[in-house]
Amino acid sequence: RDRDRDRDRDRDRGRDRDRYRDSGRPRYDENYRHETRSGRVDRSAANKDTEDGFERDLRTIFIAQVARKADERDLFAFFTECGKVTDVRIIKDTQTRRSKGIAYVEFESMESCPAAVAKSGQIICGFPCIVQPSQAEKNIAAKQAALVAAQQDQPSRVNVSNLHKDIGQDDLRDLFSPFGTVSHASIQRDAGEANSGVVTFKELDEAKKAVAHLNGFDLAGMKLVAELQAPVAPP
Repeated sequence: RDRDRDRDRDRDRGRDRDRYRDSGRPRYDENYRHETRSGRVDRSAANKDTEDGFERDLRTIFIAQVARKADERDLFAFFTECGKVTDVRIIKDTQTRRSKGIAYVEFESMESCPAAVAKSGQIICGFPCIVQPSQAEKNIAAKQAALVAAQQDQPSRVNVSNLHKDIGQDDLRDLFSPFGTVSHASIQRDAGEANSGVVTFKELDEAKKAVAHLNGFDLAGMKLVAELQAPVAPP
């Protein structure tokens, strides 16, 4: 009887393994560690914790505006054509465990990052994503900007227009957040075919980067218009 039970269990495991093999998708545990198709954990994912943090950042991309229904498998399948993916992590609310719409994807080689960044604006699970370069490069740029001009450290507004009617305030904040600290985002429900809004950044340089990247961006089938306002004086 015990031998029959063991045989049935092995048969069920084999079915699960074949199902993942046929789908072409990886398996994930609760810590998002990748496993091989044989079911064994890829130890390279665990070893990455001992690597230099700066070098690891250079191999990592940041994704914003991730569809709420997208999971780690969707992101892995989307970016794996750019190079070998070693880690996928979707950031979730600590209370609700719902996705915050942002994620990190780490590659085995930093040479894979430019191809991944080039996929910015493409559709994942029905919604266009925003892909940004490594956090290390963003940190360097932020430090240089702070040394060059102290006046950059002041709130700045971006006027946004031609927004799709389905885009909400949280969507607008998520769209602009990759470029800096968004202190306020609001939507104006206009009577026409599109809405407008205002996004306030903590620093002028962040607002400039957002305008440079997002003006003309195709969001839900409509060309976004982003224009910089004069800096807002601190209260």
